[in-house]
Amino acid sequence: MVFLGFGRVGRALADQMAAPIDGQPAVRVVGLLDRSGYVFEPRGLSRQRLLHLTREKDSGAFLTALGGTAASAAQALNEMAGHAVSRPVLVDVTSDETDDLLRAAVGHGFDIVLANKKPLAGSWAQYERLLESVRQAGRTMRYEATVGAGLPIIDTFHKLVETGDRVLRIEGSVSGTLMYVMSAVSSGTPFSQAVREAVTLGYAEPDPRDDLTGADAARKALILSRLLGYRGPAPVAQDLVPRSRKSVPAAAFLDRLAAFDGEWAARVAAEAANGRVLRYIVTATARSVSAKLAAVPRSSPVGSLEGTRNLLAFTTKRYRTEPLVVSGPGAGAAVTAAGILNDIYSLSAR
Repeated sequence: MVFLGFGRVGRALADQMAAPIDGQPAVRVVGLLDRSGYVFEPRGLSRQRLLHLTREKDSGAFLTALGGTAASAAQALNEMAGHAVSRPVLVDVTSDETDDLLRAAVGHGFDIVLANKKPLAGSWAQYERLLESVRQAGRTMRYEATVGAGLPIIDTFHKLVETGDRVLRIEGSVSGTLMYVMSAVSSGTPFSQAVREAVTLGYAEPDPRDDLTGADAARKALILSRLLGYRGPAPVAQDLVPRSRKSVPAAAFLDRLAAFDGEWAARVAAEAANGRVLRYIVTATARSVSAKLAAVPRSSPVGSLEGTRNLLAFTTKRYRTEPLVVSGPGAGAAVTAAGILNDIYSLSAR
């Protein structure tokens, strides 16, 4: 197992792998990569060293300062591929454009597990090229954690299709950050306070505009729609960042966000008068995909959600009248790491 990226999610994954679950196959972590370089041990990093590296990275250290080797990610993978590591798996926990690196990795014999959405949410040509590279190399790619963190969203789709059903539509909330903010605002919390809380609790990025633009939700919607056969362009997500606040520093953005609290409160009150709440909703079909703010009945499944919970409803040939619903926690490094770990175990058990 090689981690491409060793940020919050990668470190949460390392913590979980250091405490193996009874009955699951043994998995060795042989390599870690960050922006400075890599650490590699063909026989596997010991539990003690893995936890030590995790603690030091939590403190802000780079791998090159922890006994690692300075190199680009491509150079590191070339070096690792030269060793006889059995059934290697590359786990992409970055948020970078890693398409070329992933295609090189499968050429080196790596299977791939993705938490990074960007390689699956570029142009259709880029997406198809990656899938074809995996097929031609005879490798496997898993990406459950790209949508819904640890929830079995991709798995549910495949199980429905494998049993002869046809998925017509997938709709719901896939951003734990936006759910947290919208549910808090709908309950009376000022918008600026809800955003700051999401950052403090680790649900949002340090610059919450990365979440408030809706770009992350739109990528998830595109991944789902492509499962259904959609080949069109990426959706234009509804952006919740005020235009006048797009280019200011992150700290200034948070400091000045209270200026919009009144506007949000008025909108919430208007919808509440009609029994509705605000939620950020994605919709995926074989013909279209969208990501936008919507007013939904408070009594509906997605309207009743609180905190960081995700919910996706599958409308299928069999579940046409009453969609099949998958719901649960949808934000945080630990739950995302759990989704990745499930993919890793599924590959190791083959």
